[in-house]
Amino acid sequence: MIAVYCRVSTEDQQERKTIENQISFAEKYCDLHELKLFKIYKEDGVSGTIPLEDRPQGKQLIKDAKNNKFDTLLLYKLDRLGRSARITLNSIHLLEELNVQIKSMTEPFDTSSPSGRFMITMLAGVADLERSTILERMWLGANRAAKEGKWLGGIVPYGYFVNEDKYLEVNNNIISEINLSEADVVKLIFSLATENNMSCIKIADYLNSLNIPPSYKKDNRKILKGKRKVSVSGIWSPSSILRMLHNTTYKGVHEYGKRSQKKREIITREVPAIITEDIWNKAQGVIKDNIIEATRNRKRNYLLKGLIKCGKCGCNYVGAKYKHSNYYYVCGGKIKYNGPFGKCTSKNLNGEYIENMIWNDITEFINNPGETINILKENLKTKDSNKQDLINQKELLETNLRAKETEKQSILDLFRKGIITANDVEIQLSKIQKEFNAIQDNLNAINHKLNEMYDIPDYTKVDEMLKSMKLIINQDNISFEDKRQIVKTLLDKITVNTIEENNTKSASLDIKYSFIKVENHTFKDSYWKQA
Repeated sequence: MIAVYCRVSTEDQQERKTIENQISFAEKYCDLHELKLFKIYKEDGVSGTIPLEDRPQGKQLIKDAKNNKFDTLLLYKLDRLGRSARITLNSIHLLEELNVQIKSMTEPFDTSSPSGRFMITMLAGVADLERSTILERMWLGANRAAKEGKWLGGIVPYGYFVNEDKYLEVNNNIISEINLSEADVVKLIFSLATENNMSCIKIADYLNSLNIPPSYKKDNRKILKGKRKVSVSGIWSPSSILRMLHNTTYKGVHEYGKRSQKKREIITREVPAIITEDIWNKAQGVIKDNIIEATRNRKRNYLLKGLIKCGKCGCNYVGAKYKHSNYYYVCGGKIKYNGPFGKCTSKNLNGEYIENMIWNDITEFINNPGETINILKENLKTKDSNKQDLINQKELLETNLRAKETEKQSILDLFRKGIITANDVEIQLSKIQKEFNAIQDNLNAINHKLNEMYDIPDYTKVDEMLKSMKLIINQDNISFEDKRQIVKTLLDKITVNTIEENNTKSASLDIKYSFIKVENHTFKDSYWKQA
């Protein structure tokens, strides 16, 4: 029994080698040779860089092969299986394991003979070599331009601009509202760090107090331009200051290819400097000293880390200890910037009080869960379902990433056939890379969420889990790690709503346990049973 596999990508269709051509050719081929046709698998608009088993029709083809629906697969050409030798040969090996022979309708070979298998290996290797050669030429051209000092795309560092010849130049254009240039602002930042020994937080504070605009205001945009999309809040943040202080470009040394995910040559080239090397080195020393000091002062583990969220600005609360005082949970919006309104003014929480309150609620539940155990089971079941949804989204994004790689290959195919120029290739590949990076950012966010959910307990084994927890909490010296794990399992989040009346602040807590929800907690008692 015969099956036919047809595949085209969008660019192939533009060359008029449409999938209908392949189907028509296959039908005539089967009639001519009096072959009994089981099915034609139509893979429309799918890249050959995606493995056969990950393609929609490819999956069905493999499933039918496992069920012995056919024993021979016909292709219009070998490259319908894959664009690279690895993918092509892997597909052939997979089908051969299922006792399926492969024949090309336009090329003189099939996998039923040793010579045919050898010919397939040769043809796949030649196609892969041709693709690799084109890529190598492109990288060599880019590297040559980089060594000449040209800017080849990406986010232009604050304080610079790219001239018409694609070279980096210092931006000395005066910003009218502050009577300073971007280069002047860069010098000011390094001076505040090295001469005034100011932290990144204080430098950001200072720049914002002077209404010095970051780069996005100058360009009237919310997203920094370049190969990587970077969201900006519209004001200076400590993290952006730190990146600038670490950036070697400001001392006249730029490294091209450093961010590449592939193992490529990192090209170090000279660019116009804004500050001296001595000042840059001094700034690194200040940063190092600040890190050492911060590490020395970080002595406490915080039980509720990452579980308290500000209802006012949306930031997480973080643990902090003040001199000669108790420790507190403080809104992260007080020490970083998340919008045009500056620092958050939410209420601090006494760390010892809230940790004891939450732990008492949790231990009381573990010792006497009652009917609320059913709520816990349902919540864990929902979390498990949400986790599966994220896994499905992850798989879809990974498929989209592979599709972008396919698009790159299609562009190279058009260049190889002389349909587009090298300049067209550079423009299109840059566009595809931006889309690739956006998908990768979403994928990273989902992976972060999945990492947080990796230890979700099995909702079918809640009774056993609570018995184990009961043994742990009744130990004389329970470890912080065990205590933290129990809290993360049974506490979803705490939302702090700050109430300001008569120049005083108070906090109302919405506490969401996995077993019950407590709204508008008054700090007077722990009453999850009565809520």
